[in-house]
Amino acid sequence: MHATLDDLPHEILLLIIAYTLSFGSVPSNILCVNHQFHNAGVEWLYRNLYFRSPEQLRLFAQMGENAKVALRSVTVDLTGKFTRSDVWQHLREALCRCRDRTEKLGQGQKQIPLEVLCLRLHSYSRDTSHHVFEEALSVANPRVFRWTGPDPDHHFSTAIVAPIASRLCRIFGTWSNIQDITVTNITFSVDSDNSVMPLLPEIPSLRTLYVGQATFLSAGSVAAVFCVNRMASLERVRLVDTYCESIWGSRIRRSDIEKAVQIIMFPQDVVQYEGALSRIRKILTCEKKTERIIGGDRVEGSVFLV
Repeated sequence: MHATLDDLPHEILLLIIAYTLSFGSVPSNILCVNHQFHNAGVEWLYRNLYFRSPEQLRLFAQMGENAKVALRSVTVDLTGKFTRSDVWQHLREALCRCRDRTEKLGQGQKQIPLEVLCLRLHSYSRDTSHHVFEEALSVANPRVFRWTGPDPDHHFSTAIVAPIASRLCRIFGTWSNIQDITVTNITFSVDSDNSVMPLLPEIPSLRTLYVGQATFLSAGSVAAVFCVNRMASLERVRLVDTYCESIWGSRIRRSDIEKAVQIIMFPQDVVQYEGALSRIRKILTCEKKTERIIGGDRVEGSVFLV
């Protein structure tokens, strides 16, 4: 008895298709193997949307019907490409199209439930379409959200500018499914009036938060997350290479967060103050990852900053 491609278990077939479509030099070739590969490949493509250029986003938003599959993940990876101001408009239109498609399938809802929403691109302070960015992401409702800079890890660059960062934190509060947030290469507002406002709104479902390569992050805003918000599901918060000012200043340490908690809560409420401190020491870590060659806050020994 001879085995054929038709005898491949579906799980193995999907692994082959996923790898080829993600890394093959001519990804579409695998869809031409036979009907089985074509059908499984088209399903995988539409279940896991991956855009590598603004033009792909634009074309997808203008297309007609797509495969009748439930969307699982959306990735916009513009590594090595200039992010035009209309990218948010195309993303909004693409996500709205997917949402409208779910309504036709009898799953009508205002937001699209996603397993993963991943962005790898730059934003710009002078961009006048920040409100469109907010509208675009408000269409989704992911379980996992990641926005990382498109540059190599050792390049300390800003991908998420302050105006976008403030809108992004606001959007997090509209996602009822969100459990895991990762943001890197981000700068926050230097407005002193916001220094003790919680970094995040109340997010009951959130379990993990990772903030990396961040500048102008207020220790008070992080402390307020533990003092003001409840977020009982929160299990871990990691601040990696986060700076209270520019990268020429000092990294945030856990002791900075603890001092901010004291300013916010002590001596008005000693019991809650001690509870907040205990929780911070249990789930929050401040870490160093990338060292500067010259100058800056250099840390020897442990990666943990206490």
